[in-house]
Amino acid sequence: MNALVIGATGLCGSAILKYATNDCKLFSNVYSISRREIPNCGDSVKSIINEDTETWIDSIPDGINVLFSALGTTKAAAGSIENQYKIDHGLNLAVAKAAKEKGCKTLVLVSSLGASIESRLPYFKMKGELERDVLALGFERTILLRPGVLLGERDSNYTGFGRSLITKLASWIYRGKLQYLLGCPVYADEVGKVAVKLSVDDGTDKNKVKIVHSSGILETANSD
Repeated sequence: MNALVIGATGLCGSAILKYATNDCKLFSNVYSISRREIPNCGDSVKSIINEDTETWIDSIPDGINVLFSALGTTKAAAGSIENQYKIDHGLNLAVAKAAKEKGCKTLVLVSSLGASIESRLPYFKMKGELERDVLALGFERTILLRPGVLLGERDSNYTGFGRSLITKLASWIYRGKLQYLLGCPVYADEVGKVAVKLSVDDGTDKNKVKIVHSSGILETANSD
């Protein structure tokens, strides 16, 4: 099998890349498409650098079986919710559609806790609309991961007192009795591990669509 990862420079995407390349028996080739070089990805990743996101669909290799997407940005980095939507929804959907048209069978999408088209909060509404629209593409298998507060070492773009405070609180209650207060915080490494694990079709799961919430991610990450 061949895999493609987008969003590989981010917290969850880099974890997906790690687990996808850890077992050489799992994927024959692991590709990534990104605007910038991926740190420490090594020779096990066939990295495609394309600064023009509008032409990413032309960079998708043939023969991709599994598409992993952890692609996303922040409103602050994008400059506005409208610009964020172009990436988090528009680019994700465009790549997923193009990959399916090239024969990709499985999509694994890192979404978010609270994703809903009915949400009054723009971020969660955007994630809900993305889920709705990728499901409409009709992949043979679609796996939606909805993690809660993400833990892990972030880059300098993730700043702000509010975010820092929430992350600190999340680390305190991680896997504790109060974890549900923040939607079961989870480490990005666990998200990556579960994304790759669930991408493997062993024939036992007949469901075309699988939605895994944060508590399920934690449970699956600990299972053999």
